[in-house]
Amino acid sequence: MRPLNILPGVLLASAALLACGGDLGTTGPAARLSAVGRLERGATVRLVAREGVSPADSLVTEVVASPASAAEVTGSSVRLLVVGNVTLSARASDGRVISTALDVALPPTVWFDAAAAGNRDIYRMALDGGDVGRLTTASGDDAHPTVAGGAVVFTSRRDGNAELYAVGAAGGAETRLTSTAANETEPALSQDGATVAFVSDAGGAPRVFVAPGTLAGPARLSTAAFGFGGSLESHPSWSPTGDRLVLVATANGAANLFLAASAAGSLPSAVAGSGASATDVEPAWSPDGSRIAFASTRAGTTQIFLLDLRTGSISQLTSGPAAAGQPAWLSDGRLVFTRFDGSATSLWWTETEAPAAPVQIPLTGLVAPGNPAGDAMP
Repeated sequence: MRPLNILPGVLLASAALLACGGDLGTTGPAARLSAVGRLERGATVRLVAREGVSPADSLVTEVVASPASAAEVTGSSVRLLVVGNVTLSARASDGRVISTALDVALPPTVWFDAAAAGNRDIYRMALDGGDVGRLTTASGDDAHPTVAGGAVVFTSRRDGNAELYAVGAAGGAETRLTSTAANETEPALSQDGATVAFVSDAGGAPRVFVAPGTLAGPARLSTAAFGFGGSLESHPSWSPTGDRLVLVATANGAANLFLAASAAGSLPSAVAGSGASATDVEPAWSPDGSRIAFASTRAGTTQIFLLDLRTGSISQLTSGPAAAGQPAWLSDGRLVFTRFDGSATSLWWTETEAPAAPVQIPLTGLVAPGNPAGDAMP
């Protein structure tokens, strides 16, 4: 199992201080109060009392947060509500009052598209649903953001057909990148932001193209010998080193995952285990290069799976009656995705190292959110 990326204040943590006050005369090692979970706004941590180096944990009672507005307490569970310092105090099973000071971090940023007042635009927000900001304002749908190097590239239909535009990751002026009679869609920036892959139907059937970030001189990724006249290509995603791409193609007659060198004129090769009896789409390469997340029908309903490139094994990550797709990585190894429940969509995130129940990202005032892009950039 790959170790977690360690980010100060955000990792799965056990933050503790020695017991302070309330000592009823017990002997033995000093008790510590530990918060188990991600130390970030919106996260829920579990408080336990620990003695010395003993692996045994005991739950605590009478939990109090200071300041009180910084946390929401339910038994021994504490939901962290603000960024910054919060002190938690509790009574251990032996009666001692123990405390711990936590440094709560801001959660990662997610970019996505959503509709409001009948228009679809690009938004950004923190992973807990806070700090929502609208990045685009033009009439005509803006969708499918990709983020790297401080820039967001997205597809816009404000010009009548689909063209690519760019805007700063925190907002600002919007810049048109393409101006053709074709439709340019599904952009994917390399992690350094220097190169973009996208889909164009300039030749009739949609194919993947690659170009510098300015979109000057785009060239078809795959050689003309790949696939057949009517085969389709879509959903490019870069390896973190920028030397390869994973994409979806119907070159074998069904939607399969393929790997290709990032140079124009490459001959993609099918990913082992992809598409044998299912549709595999929407691949997303992990920031450490070891895995590819993708949506597949191999479980019956469309769900998200992980391909481990080190072993070739494929594991199922999501489940349930609602379909799941559009996976996007966060730099800390978590995955953001879209759930489809009838005509309604919602954004969720989940752990990938030690999978647990996915967490829905709360959104107010926005309709049909989708196509999330994570902060998995250098």
